[in-house]
Amino acid sequence: MGTVRFYILLLLLLFGSIHRGISQFPEWNGELEGSGEIESISQPNFIDDTYWSGSAPLCLGGCKARHRELRRDRCGDSSCCWLGYKSLCRVNCGRPDVDYNGAVYGNDWWVGSVVRYTCRSGFRLIGNSTRSCQPNGLWTPKPICLRMCKQGQIEISEHELSGTCNSTCVGKSYFGPPKRGCSQIDNCRKKETGWKRFFAQCVPCICDCAFSCVSAG
Repeated sequence: MGTVRFYILLLLLLFGSIHRGISQFPEWNGELEGSGEIESISQPNFIDDTYWSGSAPLCLGGCKARHRELRRDRCGDSSCCWLGYKSLCRVNCGRPDVDYNGAVYGNDWWVGSVVRYTCRSGFRLIGNSTRSCQPNGLWTPKPICLRMCKQGQIEISEHELSGTCNSTCVGKSYFGPPKRGCSQIDNCRKKETGWKRFFAQCVPCICDCAFSCVSAG
């Protein structure tokens, strides 16, 4: 009987030592840092972006690679642990990067989450304004903020501006290849001609004109 107790005590001490060693690295993400260089560790080939780590009866919880721990439980996938715990692991893309002249909104970085980008005044957002966290742990492509230089104002036909003709300029805008020397046309208003138009037809618009400061040199 004393021998059985001795082996049980030895098993408990051994498990406690292993558990303490693992708990020192709760945020390990598959990379090890040493001597100023980052050594990439090959990521395990998980089928799902969410899984339970740890196998009963002795469970060593913890997440690897781009997976992070959502919560802990002794019986996460219905097979309970005698000792230790299981971790519910899910892909996390980490903090999304953003240009100096932009801003990103959203604090959920788990797989499937979406963040939204905007640019400061005087800059134009180029690309998709949202990014999604993918199952591979990477965000979809990031948009950039392109600085726009104001050119002044131009007079332009409503039809030339937007391809439509409904006798209004408000809300009309353009962005694309240079048109009338402008790559961005907005803040439009109807030009007052001094006489009324009785039929719906294209009207002249007065709009702000701007172009990319990069193309301007």
